[in-house]
Amino acid sequence: MKVAAIETGRLLLRNLEAEDIGARYLGWMEDPEVTRFLEVRFAGVKSVSELRDFVESVNESPANVLFGIFEKHSGTHIGNIKIGPIIREHARADIGYVIGERGSWGKGYASEAIKRVAKYAMEDLGLVKIKAGCYENNIGSAKALAKAGFAHEATVPSDCISDGRRVASLLFAMNK
Repeated sequence: MKVAAIETGRLLLRNLEAEDIGARYLGWMEDPEVTRFLEVRFAGVKSVSELRDFVESVNESPANVLFGIFEKHSGTHIGNIKIGPIIREHARADIGYVIGERGSWGKGYASEAIKRVAKYAMEDLGLVKIKAGCYENNIGSAKALAKAGFAHEATVPSDCISDGRRVASLLFAMNK
């Protein structure tokens, strides 16, 4: 779904365009440390063309909104955050995110983007619940969600394989 750009103090969040998808973005998807906690690591993105097809399909979908996360001061594309699928019947959606630029890790960009996108989803899209999940060993993601105001709602034991072992999934949510 195409939407207007939104801002935070340090970030510009806007729909990705074809010119945003290049070697930098593909590099994130090829970096095992960036994809360590992402399901895309199982699919293996192989080309810029494949990424462009993905972005185009999400932008055309009425049930998803994909924002690129850009640093305001430099204009650098550092990650993505997606709302969706949006379940209108239940006024809820999931969010997923990645900070692909390793030099941007640990600076609070994820929590800043999560908080602003959740606000947008509730105020502009009329949703009342936003959910997100992470592996129990993804400490950075769990901290980012908590810092953004999400509450830990559930732990699903032995739900996923991460780093060669079974780990729990942590489920977080924000309610309007």
